[in-house]
Amino acid sequence: MENKPQLNKPTVLQQNNTPTEINLPGDHNTLIAHADNVKNEYRPTILITNPMPGMQQGCAISVTLNLDFYNLIVVAGDVLDGTYHVMVDKERAITESTSDELKKQYAALTPEAIAEIKTFPTIIATENHSYGKTDEAHYAHYGIITDIKVQDNGIKIYYQFLNSIPQQKLNELLFELGLQGNSNFNELNRMHWAIKRINMVEVLRENGIQVFSM
Repeated sequence: MENKPQLNKPTVLQQNNTPTEINLPGDHNTLIAHADNVKNEYRPTILITNPMPGMQQGCAISVTLNLDFYNLIVVAGDVLDGTYHVMVDKERAITESTSDELKKQYAALTPEAIAEIKTFPTIIATENHSYGKTDEAHYAHYGIITDIKVQDNGIKIYYQFLNSIPQQKLNELLFELGLQGNSNFNELNRMHWAIKRINMVEVLRENGIQVFSM
């Protein structure tokens, strides 16, 4: 499965000042959030007071999201296993389905690049159960990356889970999300990690998909 169609244009987030509350399942789930407008840019901040595994324990962690970009991580398996970390092949980490500009900026995974990547909202998914589509019970995770470890056997990515997204809905928004492919094959059919210059949160909300946001 090597098809690689064209990237699509980003959208722009509309300002929304309505506060949001969220309850997450499990033990590692305490979040406090607010949003700031800096130089007319909307920047929601998430404060994680009970970190997930892979994060520094014993202190609150504040993350100000950059909604201009998002991470797409597609891994093997039928479902995500609930450990809130995934492995990505080094050869497929920010090497495909990503613009040359973003590859140059982030693929080396320098400390500076990792710090920026951790501010991007993230979709974590398993491969579609069929070509270009999946079943209604197949869910992706929406969250934020909390740690990235480059290892001999691949890149280990820890993330804070925020909520689930029906994966078939993502298949129906290829153009809007900048996903390469078509109704027969797309990025959700191939294990990889890509970065998109698209406001994913706005796209999902405009299409009736609820995600944790301000």
